[in-house]
Amino acid sequence: MDGVGGDVNDELEQPTEGTAQDPRTLPWRANAGGARTLDAAIAFARARGIDIPDDVRFFVAPDGLLPTNAYAKYCEVNSHKSYSWEDFLGRPDRDGNRRVPIKVHASVLESDEAIVAVLAHELFEIQALRELFDDQQGIEGITICRLICTGVKGNLHDRAWDRADELVTALRSERKEEAGDERG
Repeated sequence: MDGVGGDVNDELEQPTEGTAQDPRTLPWRANAGGARTLDAAIAFARARGIDIPDDVRFFVAPDGLLPTNAYAKYCEVNSHKSYSWEDFLGRPDRDGNRRVPIKVHASVLESDEAIVAVLAHELFEIQALRELFDDQQGIEGITICRLICTGVKGNLHDRAWDRADELVTALRSERKEEAGDERG
């Protein structure tokens, strides 16, 4: 859900997706060397201090799977249902483990800034939701929608972009300093 236009209450009547959509640090700079592999992107994010829990799994989304205005997606929430943490976990993998599936748009892998921003954003929201579920067995969909939809100042979605933007700004600053050191 993009949260653009309309009243937030009207939007909450529709299924809400946990998606990354509104970074303030756009445009992200493309990597000079081209796109990273998904594994390399995950390693880069970890090296930037982004904690990736064992119960999260990233996938490159096939064309058409993500909304056109989204960089990633980890869930779909209906405001009229109640959810448990188990509802966020995907199907069991080959080892029988269930993980939160995060589908990432392939374009994200073309920019280290995008990798940092999108992965940090999604993981910030997921970790905050996990903590809420630790305190209670079930959460109403309307509550989750208000936490992860756009257009609600100070909610998880908004704070997740704040955190993502901090990491992108730090990355830009470090790269600027590195470029200055190379000239000095």
